[in-house]
Amino acid sequence: MKFYNLDTEFTFGKYEGKTVREILEIQPAYLDWCAINLDHFYISEEVIEEIKVSNSDFKISEEGVNKLNEKYEQWEGEQEDYDEEYNDYDDYNERESYGKYAGSYAQDVEGLSDDFIDDVLDGEPDAYWNID
Repeated sequence: MKFYNLDTEFTFGKYEGKTVREILEIQPAYLDWCAINLDHFYISEEVIEEIKVSNSDFKISEEGVNKLNEKYEQWEGEQEDYDEEYNDYDDYNERESYGKYAGSYAQDVEGLSDDFIDDVLDGEPDAYWNID
């Protein structure tokens, strides 16, 4: 999804190369059409209010508002999924005992700590394969 503001240039359709601001002068209803019909098109409530300052007659239909809200909720869900997916990476970087054997398969892939490698593998990170 792309977040549009007044200065965002359209890269598609009949107004390719024009900004939202320019489209407002030509055919403001096109933005409502985009909100309803294009999955990638999103303008926030703040941008809509900014538009209304310069064009008090501008309106997004109820269907357009509903579609924008649906798109935003879907985007938020995708962001949460992304954060959950990469949370393990952040946990790895924050582990205190990871560093001495950083770059070894035992630590970077298997997730074995420096303490484990020292105590169980006698300081030999390449001996990870023999763990039962």
